[in-house]
Amino acid sequence: MMVKRERQKKALRVALVALAVAVVCCGLSTCGAIVLAPDDELVIVEVTATPTVVYWSTTSPLSTSTPIPTITPTSTKLPTLTLTSTPLPNPTATATLSPESTSPPPTLIPTIVATHIEAQVVAVVDGDTIKVEMDGIVYTVRYIGIDTPETVHPSKPVEWMGTEASAANESLVGGQVVFLEKDVSETDRYGRLLRYVYLLDGTFVNAMLVRMGYAQVSTYPPDVRYQELFLQMQQEAMDAGLGLWGAIPIPVVATELPSIDFCNCSGNVYNCSDFGTHAKAQVCHDHCMQVVGYDIHELDGDDNGLACESLP
Repeated sequence: MMVKRERQKKALRVALVALAVAVVCCGLSTCGAIVLAPDDELVIVEVTATPTVVYWSTTSPLSTSTPIPTITPTSTKLPTLTLTSTPLPNPTATATLSPESTSPPPTLIPTIVATHIEAQVVAVVDGDTIKVEMDGIVYTVRYIGIDTPETVHPSKPVEWMGTEASAANESLVGGQVVFLEKDVSETDRYGRLLRYVYLLDGTFVNAMLVRMGYAQVSTYPPDVRYQELFLQMQQEAMDAGLGLWGAIPIPVVATELPSIDFCNCSGNVYNCSDFGTHAKAQVCHDHCMQVVGYDIHELDGDDNGLACESLP
């Protein structure tokens, strides 16, 4: 009876060991341990997902009537990892311009800067040339990039719109303080300073004369800094029919009149037969009307202002 109880105690201790192994091996399909039980008995413990089988070898085989304790491993419930999705913030909308909402960039209008040289206008030569004084010295300044009709050329007559261009230049810069901007070249072949000219209020004189129709674009490399602006201004003047781009007047051709050297207004000395043509008689009639104040030769018989109407 005592022996039976001892074996039961041993079996219980082994079962406890098996339980500990089961806890350690939780989640594995199979694991095991070797335990040295009391009385030098070698105990092999195997824990599986199925009910645990505990067995051991001993020099004294167990009786078949001795129950073998079984241990059912307990499954430890692992905490569940819950994935939560945090909504991402909506992206900030970036405004974009559609082709319909965009507009062309504004026209480049140069402005006065520190590098521009101040000068006093002392004379206006013509539509595109002025004289200025700087530090007590007078310089002739030729506007860059434009050309106006001639008015003072030594070998050319006054050209159409030349007088108007000179007057426009005078109205812009006459007696004014101006600011001069250099491009690449210092002077032209005549020794005149080549410059862009600005007024104190920022008016770009070269461009203004083109826009008003008094000058046309005339650029010579390398001084072409504002060529595109000048061409734009010229096109606007052409579209508006201003100045040079307006209707060209038809010149009046004067009819060649006979000389009045033949006409003597000292008395009634002529008849219509003394003149070969009506035009010649008319010249003498008008001349004497200015000299003596009346039709001294009685060439206008009906007083209608026409002399010798019967003549061809």
